[in-house]
Amino acid sequence: MSESARVLGVSQPAISKSIRLLEDGLQLRLFKRSGDRLYPSMEAQRLYPNVRRIFDEIHLAGEVAKKLRTAEVGTIKVAATYAITAALLTEAIQSFHQRRPLIDLQLMALTPQQVVDRVADMEFDVGFLHEPVNRPEIGQIPLCDIDIVCALPNNHRLSDKDFIGPTDLANETVISFGGEAYAGKMLRQRSEDAGLPWKTSIVINQTSVAIAMASAGIGVAVVDSIALSKLGGQEVNIKPFRPAVTLRLIAIFPSSRPYSPLCEQFVQAVAQVVERNAALSPGFHRVCVSGERAG
Repeated sequence: MSESARVLGVSQPAISKSIRLLEDGLQLRLFKRSGDRLYPSMEAQRLYPNVRRIFDEIHLAGEVAKKLRTAEVGTIKVAATYAITAALLTEAIQSFHQRRPLIDLQLMALTPQQVVDRVADMEFDVGFLHEPVNRPEIGQIPLCDIDIVCALPNNHRLSDKDFIGPTDLANETVISFGGEAYAGKMLRQRSEDAGLPWKTSIVINQTSVAIAMASAGIGVAVVDSIALSKLGGQEVNIKPFRPAVTLRLIAIFPSSRPYSPLCEQFVQAVAQVVERNAALSPGFHRVCVSGERAG
């Protein structure tokens, strides 16, 4: 008894009292005395394997809790627009998975409205889009400001201009976003504010598709610059669009739920990809933060 008290760092009377209370609660005699020593009773020996399993489970739960705190295990559900999924998330997931191989990740490419609605409904932990969000149940982290640019086929008649505007595109096949998309609305608004018409000949919803069309000589792509670092061997000439149209890339999350270390680490992985892309697209991207939660 005294040795147990020493190991546990308590007094011998405290050990004796604990055993007495346990025996009273179980209504079993757990120890028998022989001389100056105590020996576990038959009942105690029968109980021991069950008690051992309970302590093992408690220890395991503590280990899992530690890993959850440090974002070593768990599941993260991510929603993003199609363009952001293609331009950023493959690289971000690769980096994140290398550092956190035990994390289960679910990714869904959706329309901007679906991203917002499903994050608000807490179906997803974090979402990514480049449209403004003004809903009280949504928290957001600004990542990068992205300029709209023109992608011209090589040797195009407008290639010598410093920038491209609506007047330059009057007789061109314009490949761009539809009027229902935020970028499409902004392009129309900027042009009309300048007293100029705006017409999209081929409507797309993915920047990479528009740039591929421009590379094929189909027309001039007027798109966000998010995918410029992924052009590969596509032969296009990138020019600024004026009057300027800028989109803000944001990460969103349910404001009523704690922002977990797992979400924070994933957003930081995306932010690092954004920073690398900005370095490869000088002048068209301006990084806001490094993925830290505002406020």
